[in-house]
Formats: sequence, C-alpha cells, structure tokens
Amino acid sequence: MSLKALIYKELKELLMEKTILIGVVLMPLLLFPTIGGIFSFTMMEATRVEEIETVTLAVNDLDEGEYSSFLIDRIRENNVQVIFIRGGSNLNELFDKGIAAFIEFPREFTENISAGQKAKIYVFYNVKNAKINSLISISKVSGVLSRAYQSLSEKLAEEIGIDLGFLSKPIEEESNTFYRGDVLNYPPTIIVNTILSSVYGLPLVALIVVGLTATISATSIGLEKEAKTLEILLTLPISRLKILFTKMLASTIIALIGMFSFGVGFGIYLILAFSRMGSLQELSSMSGDIEVFTPTVFLFPLNSTAIIILMLIIFIAMLLTMSIGGILVGVLAEDVRGSQQLVGATTFLPMFPAFFLTAFININELAFPVSLLMMLNPYTHLFRAIDYVSTGKYLEAISATMVTGLFTLVFLIVSAWLFSGEKLITLKVSLRKKKEIS
Repeated sequence: MSLKALIYKELKELLMEKTILIGVVLMPLLLFPTIGGIFSFTMMEATRVEEIETVTLAVNDLDEGEYSSFLIDRIRENNVQVIFIRGGSNLNELFDKGIAAFIEFPREFTENISAGQKAKIYVFYNVKNAKINSLISISKVSGVLSRAYQSLSEKLAEEIGIDLGFLSKPIEEESNTFYRGDVLNYPPTIIVNTILSSVYGLPLVALIVVGLTATISATSIGLEKEAKTLEILLTLPISRLKILFTKMLASTIIALIGMFSFGVGFGIYLILAFSRMGSLQELSSMSGDIEVFTPTVFLFPLNSTAIIILMLIIFIAMLLTMSIGGILVGVLAEDVRGSQQLVGATTFLPMFPAFFLTAFININELAFPVSLLMMLNPYTHLFRAIDYVSTGKYLEAISATMVTGLFTLVFLIVSAWLFSGEKLITLKVSLRKKKEIS
C-alpha cells in the first residue's frame, strides 16, 4: 500500500468519525457565528430602543434656588423630559411608570454653593434588570448629569473670573514608554495591555492547536482498535513506522482544518459581535464612568523571523502532543471513547500549569523543587519559547524550542518502540466498568 493510499485511508476514517467532523470542523463554523449573530442582534435592539426613547427624569426641587434651576435647565437641553414631584415620593410608583432616575435637590443646595461649600444632590437610578439596555439607560442619565455639573462649574468659574480648564488641569502630560530599546508615544498602560494580550493570546492558540492534534491522533488509533482493523493493517507488508508517520500526518492535516474552521468561525463572530460596538460606545460615552473600549497599539514583532520561529514552535508542539497524548494514549486505550477521555489527563493536565505559571510568574524565581518539576514539564519550554518570541528574544526562543524538541524526540522514540512491538495490540486501559458475569 502506497503512502498516498495510507494517508487517504486515515483522512477518510477521521472525517467519517462524527465526534471529529462535528466537534472539530463543523462546530466552530456554526457556534461562533450563532453567538456573534445573537450578540449583534441584542446590541442592535438595545441601542435602537434607547435611541428612540426619550429619557424621563423625576425631580423634587426642595431648594428652588438659582443653581438648582440652572442644573435643571441644562438637563432639559439634552432631550430629557423632566417631571416635577412635590412633597413625598414613592420610588416604586415612579419607577413603575418608566422613570429612568429620581433626583432630589435639598433645601441648602444653592446656599451651600454660594458659600463656597460642596452641595449634595440625591440621585436614584432605576435599574430595571441586569441587562445591556439598563446599562445604556444608566449611562445616558449619568452622562446628562455629568454635562450639567460641568456647565455649573463653568458658570461658577466665570462668575469669579477663573479659567476652569486651566485650573482643573494645569499640567498636560505627554506619556511615552521606553520598550525594547525604542521610545513609543503611548502611555505605559496601553503598552502593557497589548503585551499581555499577545503573551496570553499566542499560547492559547497553541493550546487549541496541540489539543486538537492530540485528540485526533488518539482517535485515529482508537478507531482502528474499535473496528478491529489494526491487526489486519499490521499484517500487511508495510513498515510500522510508516503507519505511525501516516497517522501523525493525517492528524496534523485534520488539526489544521480544524484550526482554519476555528479561525473562520471566530472571525465571523468578531465581525458580528463588534459591528454594533460603535453604537454602544457612542451611547456609553455620555458617562465618564463607563469604559467600553480601550484602544491598543500592535507591538508584537510580526516579522519573517518571528513567523518562522512560531511555526517551528507550533510544529514541534504538535509532534510532542501527538506522541504523548495521541500515540501513547491511543496505544493504551481500548476504543475511541477511552482514547478521547485519556487525552485530557495526559495532555491538558501538564499543559495548564505550564501555561498559567509561565504567564504570571518567572519560572527561574520559583523554589528549587517546584522549578525543577516545571523544567521537567515539556510544555513549560513550549510556552517560554512563545513568550520569548512575543518579546523579540529570538535566541532564547530557539533555545527553549530545542529543549522542547528533545522532549519530543524522546517521546517519539517511545512511540516508535511501542509501534514496533506487540504492545500496540496487547496494551489496553479500559475506563468502562466491566459487566459482571452471573
């Protein structure tokens, strides 16, 4: 049997497996666009309703002075309907009528401001439910009040002849950040947020890729065992290493298809989900207390060297995971279900500690026993390599990749050894309860 025929056979069997076809290929294309569409529709309806509806506020002006009247006039200028309440007020009755907020000016409001003292007003917001439309409504009310307060501040400053803009901010800071030998004209918070997004984002993509390859390669062997075709395949005049190579190659192809499906589905989700963010940002920008989107700057050194090293890292990680979680688990498991259950224990258990520890702390600063254990974990060097690439330390990234490659070579040798002997057929670990024979 030729290599092409073997690869075709493996791909056909894997694509006919429902768990792979649905979970790996079809699910991202269906799930992400669905979530994005629902989110976009929800945002559209929430913003449409808030744009159409006029905000109604209830005001109890116990002060009836110059400055309380000034604030009320400024509030009205923002397309806000004001209903005056005299005497006592029942909040339940007011909010049942659709009032967005209830404002009460105390009697000493104008007197305190005239005396140069801070005045207090009481604002009761109507939170109808814990949904986006309530957030938008609160943002609009808060924004209207903020602009009214600003207008009052400008009026007071003008009365006493003070430049409010200069007094409130006499110093204008131009923030710059020194990063990797360059001076960037961005605040450090933006730089740090961008670096963290790349440090977390790249390893997460690697987790998805290598996790898929492990599951698929383990399923490949599990299908052979379940269908009892592995014994027949081993009797053919084909090198077992050739069989091992074709299974790993087919698993890699399916994993890449799954990643492409994931990328397309996630891209559609981003387009649908954030197509309405502009409307929400415009509405919520009325309030200075609510921040919807913080712009970032792209700092990741996406040059040819970084891309080549990243591809090498992902490729070695796929080989590592296929040898540990794919081939070894496939050999030990009795069937497809057993293979897929054991994959999580053999791959994700060592993956997640390495991911989180590498992301949050410096491995070299750990105490000796813990640092040794982490260094013995092959995935630690994988995530360190990605971290080095994201910061432009290419020599360190290649060094960590070589260590990961050594671990991969060891596990590939073990996998080839298992494939060359009878253990491929005799070794079985069943996760199902055996039925008692009565």
